[in-house]
Amino acid sequence: MPRIRTIDPHFPRTPSLSRVSREARLFFILLWTLADDSGRLRLDHERLRDQLYPFDNDAPSLLPIWIGELESARCIELYRVEDVEYLRVRNWRQVQTCIQHPARSRLPAAP
Repeated sequence: MPRIRTIDPHFPRTPSLSRVSREARLFFILLWTLADDSGRLRLDHERLRDQLYPFDNDAPSLLPIWIGELESARCIELYRVEDVEYLRVRNWRQVQTCIQHPARSRLPAAP
């Protein structure tokens, strides 16, 4: 379920973000709106495209690039459980400090 999230004013100065493109930084922020309260989401490229970039025809070819950039910069972690791919936002509690009543994740944790 999409959620309202906050962006810390210091976010643009995060050192790991200096290693990713501007588009990957925007994608990273948009991922937060789909992540659960533990920073996890199912990695489904079609869903990401439909929900985050409904008007951008080039998104299907760019999503893997942005995901690769964010994974290389250690902003996200990709993992698989029972043949299902998941994505976890690293340092989620530092990225989202305003979650007052976090719901328990229905998605499995990274092994």
